[in-house]
Amino acid sequence: MPERTETARAEQSLTDWSMILDAGRVGSPSRAISLDRLVRRYWPPLFAYVRATGCSPQEATDVVQGFVADVILERNLPGSADRDRGRFRGLLFRSIGNYLKDRHRREASLKRRPAHGLVASLDASDPAAVPSANSETPERSFTRHWVATLLRRAVDTVRSSFLESDRETEWIILESRLIRPMLDGSSPTPYAALVESLGLRDVPQAAAYLVNGKRSLGRAILHEIGETVPSPDDVDSEARDLLRLLAEEGS
Repeated sequence: MPERTETARAEQSLTDWSMILDAGRVGSPSRAISLDRLVRRYWPPLFAYVRATGCSPQEATDVVQGFVADVILERNLPGSADRDRGRFRGLLFRSIGNYLKDRHRREASLKRRPAHGLVASLDASDPAAVPSANSETPERSFTRHWVATLLRRAVDTVRSSFLESDRETEWIILESRLIRPMLDGSSPTPYAALVESLGLRDVPQAAAYLVNGKRSLGRAILHEIGETVPSPDDVDSEARDLLRLLAEEGS
């Protein structure tokens, strides 16, 4: 437990922007570690974006791997990130979109070239022409998984904080009443069951613990958003943008 706690603290000590800037700094002794963390952190929204364009899971994996190799590593995308020019999410979103367009143009060009003296037949095998399994647009899919990534990190932060502070009871209530239903759609554990299993005084005590847990999770989410924007002044704007995009997704 102590070793894992120290690792978690080390992970949390490096903000998104510190990690991004370090990943783009050629010659930095910790660059490889920062690049690895950056790729692992942003893989889910990138993969979701590509899948939403109509690619199969295997095609999406190939595209994201190519994007990582060609754009993030070879072209050093983190090196072009600038806190004064906006959010890294926007740079990443535009870059994967451009990469897909270039890839599709190259594939279309290859299809137009004669193969063994014959003109290749045009079919629906182009990933861009195959409808996705769901109706999400690439932007909405990217945003939904971006939010999921932020939420998971916020949940991990609260879990570590509560368990390290001997607040396991509060964590169990928060997880049972809010986090698990939010993440997997399960029904919240009844208060009466929690009172009995945790040896609490009554339902109001359990409800008070949940209120405190919600506040802690809310602060953690805002902190995670703050790690991804250039300035603290942008946190509210980013939170509103994410909520707006998610609301549009559900409409």
